[in-house]
Amino acid sequence: MKKLEIIKEHLLTIIQKEEIKTQSEIEELSQKQRDNMGFYGIGGPYQRYEQAIDRRKKHLSELEALRNAQNSAILLESLRLYGYFCPSCKEKIYLQERNPETVDCPICSRMIYKDGVYTEWNVQKNSRFTHLHRQRN
Repeated sequence: MKKLEIIKEHLLTIIQKEEIKTQSEIEELSQKQRDNMGFYGIGGPYQRYEQAIDRRKKHLSELEALRNAQNSAILLESLRLYGYFCPSCKEKIYLQERNPETVDCPICSRMIYKDGVYTEWNVQKNSRFTHLHRQRN
């Protein structure tokens, strides 16, 4: 499993490469537009190049918005849920409390115990990352 920072750096690298590629396409299309303007005027080909350039400029602004969204990911909270397992009804119950060793099963009312596993959620803005841990006693 990769750390979130490594994934974030990889995404920013991909965004940067796409921006460079799109910027070079805009320059290339602008040059073709100027070259064709002397022969065809500002008719059909000129307008098509203009539309293609506008699409790429819009794509650049979307990439910039994506870059800003990637840079602004903040860890809002860390949430731990501790697992309990009921052997009678074969259900797994998660609670936020760490202290109780035994809990009554909400389905069959039998006393159940911790199974030694907890899941931890690191909640970020508009996304969630979860990781299962084995509890060490």
